[in-house]
Amino acid sequence: MLHGNITRRLFLGALGCLGALGLARPARALAKFDELRSPDPLVSNLATIFTHKDSAAVIGQEYLRSVPEEADAPLLVDMICSSLPKRRADLVGADLEELRELLRHQQRHDFEYGRTVKVNDWILSETEVRLCALAALL
Repeated sequence: MLHGNITRRLFLGALGCLGALGLARPARALAKFDELRSPDPLVSNLATIFTHKDSAAVIGQEYLRSVPEEADAPLLVDMICSSLPKRRADLVGADLEELRELLRHQQRHDFEYGRTVKVNDWILSETEVRLCALAALL
C-alpha cells in the first residue's frame, strides 16, 4: 500500500536497496567505471598489475597531489608508454607476467637515466609512480 508521505526510514531503506543493486553510485564511481570501459586496452591492463592495489593507490594519490594535471588515466598511460617508440605495442600484446616484466625493466631504465620522483621521502621511478597514480584513479 502506497501513501503520499515517504518517511525518512523508507527513503533510506530504498536508497540502501538501490546501492546494493549498484544503481545508486556516486559520480566518482561512475567515472571510474567509464575509464575501465575505455577504448584503450592498456588502461584496464595496467590497472591489474598490482598485487596490493590499495597500497599502490595510496602512493598514487600522494603523487597526484603534487602533480594534479596528471590525474587522467589515458594521459598516464600515454606517459608510461612514451619511454620507447614501440612500448605501447609491447605492453598491449603482453600477458600479465610479461607486462610486469616489461614494466620492471622500464623502472630500472628510469633509474639509470635519472627519471625519478620523490614521494614522501621515497625515490620512485616515473613509471612506477604513474602506475600507482593509475591505480589511485581506478
